[in-house]
Amino acid sequence: MPARPVTGARPRWWLAATAAGAAVTLGSLATPASADPGGATGHATVTTAADVTAQSRCLVWRQTSDGKTGLTAGYFWTWTAVVGPGASGDRVREVQCLTDYQGAGPSALDGVYGPDTIAAVKQVQKACGKKQDGSVGTDTWRCLRNP
Repeated sequence: MPARPVTGARPRWWLAATAAGAAVTLGSLATPASADPGGATGHATVTTAADVTAQSRCLVWRQTSDGKTGLTAGYFWTWTAVVGPGASGDRVREVQCLTDYQGAGPSALDGVYGPDTIAAVKQVQKACGKKQDGSVGTDTWRCLRNP
C-alpha cells in the first residue's frame, strides 16, 4: 500500500505498509485545534507495528488524542459528530472503514452514506447493543472506535 498523506481538515499523518502489513513506516500527527472542527487536537503517535491493523480493506490503527483512545482510519477523528444517510466525504469514509474493520461492510468504501453503509452501521449497533437507527452519533462512535 503506498503512503497516503492526509492534510486539510483531517488529521495529518503518513503511514505506509506493505500489502501484507508486515513492514510499517510510522509517523505522527499534530493538528492544531483550529485546523479540525471535528475535534482532533493535540498530538498522537503510532508507535509500533502492533498499533496498525490491515485486517480490513482500510488501514486501521489505535490512536490516542484529546484524552481519548480508539481505532481510526485517519480520515476523521471525532467522537461526537452525527453522520447519517445522505452524508458524504471523509466522515463517511471513517465510518465505512471502521464498519469494514469490524466485518460489517459496506461493499463500497466510497465516502457516500447510502443503503450499504446504513446496513453496516445497523449491524455494528446491534452487536454493540445500541438502538439500530443506521446513523452514527456519540454512542455509535464509541462502538466503532472501541469494539
